Amino acid sequence: MTSGPAFALELRKHPRAQLQLPVRIRWQSALGMRLETARTIDVSRGGLLVHRAQPCTAPGRVWVVFPYHPNSGFSVQPETPARVVRVENDAGGGFRAGLHLEARMRVSSLPPGSERRAHPRVPFALPIFVRSVDSSWPEESMTLDVSPAGTSFETSHIFASGDAVFVKIPWGEWEKAGELLGRVVRVEFLQDQAGEAVRSNPEAGISAMVTRVSVQWTKAEGSVPLPRVQPSARK
Repeated sequence: MTSGPAFALELRKHPRAQLQLPVRIRWQSALGMRLETARTIDVSRGGLLVHRAQPCTAPGRVWVVFPYHPNSGFSVQPETPARVVRVENDAGGGFRAGLHLEARMRVSSLPPGSERRAHPRVPFALPIFVRSVDSSWPEESMTLDVSPAGTSFETSHIFASGDAVFVKIPWGEWEKAGELLGRVVRVEFLQDQAGEAVRSNPEAGISAMVTRVSVQWTKAEGSVPLPRVQPSARK
């Protein structure tokens, strides 16, 4: 055995570069979506290490814009979903949070061969406001994917197949279309929870439930044409 200092092995798939750049982080709190601007400590193709003044929970779901340009002139930018994988104290004060970027679309739980969509859905993380047709108060969430025929999003609110909802996506052509009428066509329980849910489902004995809800647009006669989604538009 060779004596001497022990060297730590670098096990990361992607090497990290020490870059201090602004990053915008969005997460869901008990009072809705919140935004904050932080700075990176180091970055890689697969993740970010950021400095935060306040602690956060790991694991947890966030959405990031990186690099973030606050004066770019875009009110809404496509965001990348990420997971908080670790949180540790920073010797200089505050906390260091490691974020793993999720580049691939979440795999559906449907059996092979049961996919019947006429329009392929594009993984696209955008703010989305959803409300029941009998409610005036929308819930703010983030899309998981979008298509000319519909969208899906994560939510801690309880929806059922067949529910009629109004949906607004304030970005690009979607914003021009305004509030769209849709119908819930699928509700899937997510095994890998992103964090504590705002609501619970006491009837099922679940204290924190997050679901993936898929909505199909209901295009009424004379309504605004639905926006077209191009995969090349992703940042």
